[in-house]
Amino acid sequence: MSFSRILFFADELAQANRLALLLSRYGHEPVPLAARDPWTQADGADGLMLDCKRLTAEWRLLATTLAERGLPVVLFADALPEHLQQQLLAAGVTLVPHKLGDKEPVEAWIKLARTQQGARAQQQQRMAELEQKLAERKWVERAKGVLMKQHGLDEEAAYKALRSAAMQHSLSLGELARRLLAKNEAE
Repeated sequence: MSFSRILFFADELAQANRLALLLSRYGHEPVPLAARDPWTQADGADGLMLDCKRLTAEWRLLATTLAERGLPVVLFADALPEHLQQQLLAAGVTLVPHKLGDKEPVEAWIKLARTQQGARAQQQQRMAELEQKLAERKWVERAKGVLMKQHGLDEEAAYKALRSAAMQHSLSLGELARRLLAKNEAE
């Protein structure tokens, strides 16, 4: 069990006390969020847990923003409209579809939120890699077109010329294509 600073808010005092007690039992430092300005307390936090009867726009914004920054966020809410659920899930918020109970396994919810954040970060990294590969592929296709037009090559010969030059200059095919296109546009 790792010690961590978990921010929490519940719109009912009894639920706030229950959440603080449960977090403490699992060895976390529960930090109550001030309803007036919760943003100032977010720095240095290891997670956020919310239990709201009525999820206001400010709490929704805080939850989605912190989740998008990679902070594990768990929201206990038993009656959210579907469009809000989708918005929160898309941002990376872990939704628990019931109110916080007396024997709630908050540690399991925190672990789940951390796991989901890790998976989300991997997906975002993979997506960025795929977007980069797609961009490189487009550069290669455009560079082949330039070579075909300028030197009267067919597609296969243009590709072989690009590949050969890339190996000769120790560049990736995409980088060589990008440089060739930049040089061609400058002329």
